[in-house]
Amino acid sequence: MKKVTITTLAIVMAMGFSTYTFANTSTKPEFSKEELTYLKSINPSITSTKVDSLMKQRNQLDELHKQLEKLELDYGILVDNTKDPNKEPKILDDLTAEQCEKHFQLSDKIWSEELRFLDAQYKAGLIKEDDYKLDKRNFEDLREKNSLNNAS
Repeated sequence: MKKVTITTLAIVMAMGFSTYTFANTSTKPEFSKEELTYLKSINPSITSTKVDSLMKQRNQLDELHKQLEKLELDYGILVDNTKDPNKEPKILDDLTAEQCEKHFQLSDKIWSEELRFLDAQYKAGLIKEDDYKLDKRNFEDLREKNSLNNAS
């Protein structure tokens, strides 16, 4: 569990500014005039269609994260301490093979979608090339470490 938490925190830190750009998206993929103005300050040629597409992609990714959180709560590897402050989380090794596989598949899907979202932001001109390369390399390294942790 600690590895999963540390990995999740590392993902957020690796994404840096790119996550902040879309962090306040609601469940609706629509965006405000202020958000469009802000994104145009980063890339003046970005279109509202591209922003809408990015917002939808971010919302889909947020939904996958919610699914993983629910799955981890259901499996007991994530614990809601407000409901049971003394409950200890399970570790991935405590799960059945089927549960581990389902967790791994959803985690891997999230990694893939995070990378796709990073690529989309770069292609939209919202991330500088150096930052993009660094973030992508960090994502790929963390994804590989996460895969190794889930395999063991």
